[in-house]
Amino acid sequence: MKKIFTFFWFLSVQIISAQTILGIDVSHHQGNINWQLVANDGKVFAYCKATEGMTYHDPNFTTYMTAGTNAGIVMGAYHFARPDNNTALQDANNFINTASSYIGNGFLPPVLDLEDPNSSTHLDQIYTSSQLTSWVQTWLNRVESQTGVRPILYLNSHYAAYLNSSLNSYGLWIAKPGTAPSTPPSNLGNWNTWLFKQYSWYGSVNGISGNVDLDSFHGNATDFNNLIGVNSMTELKSLGFKFYPNPVHQTLYLKPKNNQSVTAVKIFDLNGRLLKKYHEHVSNIDVSALKNGMYLMQVTLDNQQTGIVKFLKN
Repeated sequence: MKKIFTFFWFLSVQIISAQTILGIDVSHHQGNINWQLVANDGKVFAYCKATEGMTYHDPNFTTYMTAGTNAGIVMGAYHFARPDNNTALQDANNFINTASSYIGNGFLPPVLDLEDPNSSTHLDQIYTSSQLTSWVQTWLNRVESQTGVRPILYLNSHYAAYLNSSLNSYGLWIAKPGTAPSTPPSNLGNWNTWLFKQYSWYGSVNGISGNVDLDSFHGNATDFNNLIGVNSMTELKSLGFKFYPNPVHQTLYLKPKNNQSVTAVKIFDLNGRLLKKYHEHVSNIDVSALKNGMYLMQVTLDNQQTGIVKFLKN
């Protein structure tokens, strides 16, 4: 499974801890999405449908995940459960095979979306609460064992109460359309708290034609960064470090403060792949060989402080 560096994604989003952290969830029904406009509209995170049942793959999943990431949005994958048709392991394996590259540090936790698949199929008429709980637990166990990341559950109030309380140690994404983003949801069933809330099914977001689901995160920036695995590395500007120009065409010039010097530089793409590294004292970096696009630069100063910065090559 592809792993990325956990500290990158904090720099991709502009979060003020006092504000509610907002996002969306999408599937191929949203069509073409301009993810940069979504980010500019204040959406920090997005969940994308990856799979359904044991065979279905959302045709826009990979495109959405890549484009959303490149726009600086924190992305995550969800699976639409089909206990009416398949075993939990069949569903889990389909999801893992499709979404595992997008599960890990820097991404939102994987999600099992458990709801009635259509108006005529009701899971609580097919399974007892204990049976459905067992199905869900099997899916959760399989995904966690294969990815190393503990999934969360998307539920409405009915299924949050129908499932056994043995599942309430998993994070809850509760469906509460028609509520305000920051209003604490009621009727959490067997859960005592919530992680995400889906507060609208008919939202309007720049970059998306038509309606889209709107979501909010329960917590501040520190909570969010902990959820996606961001560590304690420091953004360069807080160290008084400057660099220019940005965007850059050929050469980046590095300017630490207080007569410090740069002792190491690493440049990564947005997937965390190391592209260039320098271990000597440097004051400028030749980036002319890089393709146009967004990159991340990790800089270590001679006082051993380390930070990260994004730059655009054009």
